[in-house]
Amino acid sequence: MRPATSIEGAEEWRSVAPVGVAFADARTIVPRVDDAGLRVMMSQVLEASRQLATAKVDLIVQCGAPGTFLRGPGHDEQVVAEIEKETGIPAITMMAAMMDALKAVNARKIAVGTIYSDEVNAAMTSYMEAHGFQVRAMGGLQITDPFEASLHDSDSAYRLGRQVFKEAGDADAILISCGTYRTFEMIQYLEMDTGVPVISSNQATLWRALRYLGLRDQIPNLGKLWSVA
Repeated sequence: MRPATSIEGAEEWRSVAPVGVAFADARTIVPRVDDAGLRVMMSQVLEASRQLATAKVDLIVQCGAPGTFLRGPGHDEQVVAEIEKETGIPAITMMAAMMDALKAVNARKIAVGTIYSDEVNAAMTSYMEAHGFQVRAMGGLQITDPFEASLHDSDSAYRLGRQVFKEAGDADAILISCGTYRTFEMIQYLEMDTGVPVISSNQATLWRALRYLGLRDQIPNLGKLWSVA
């Protein structure tokens, strides 16, 4: 399930999906990318999950990382448990997928670029630090209207990634967070230019979903993450 404005994320997945993999979408409304707006989004998660269950999907993915990290460590697990209890279908979250991806590439010192406001970024920093990561730099585009993120292309994500990597000084990975933010076209180039793995919301979540289902496909041009198990 995705925020209703996140058309880009769904299209990124479909553009690279291995043969035999299909996606069913359910949408949640996000009034604003802030604490109140994201609470509204998360209040719709179980209804969206019930919709997806009627399609007999193999896995339910909760997209919209701030919806869980704003509640702090442990909330991802709570959301997953509620979805699985409601539907009987395994579930993962976008935020947990990004953390798993960073661990998979052995990253600890992270340069983070997001579309979010400083307030939301502060919560993300606390969440990541609680999971053992050092946030060496954090930069956001200060977007609170969820649709506005769709107006930024992958070049914007590339520039933001370069900026936070430079500010970090010694980061061993770059994380770009927002499922509405296009990143697939630029990941390989940002990795070549910086020499470190690049993790993005849609890339990490697709990787985690396929690996959860036992699919070991290698997807070209989506970064070093796809070379790990």
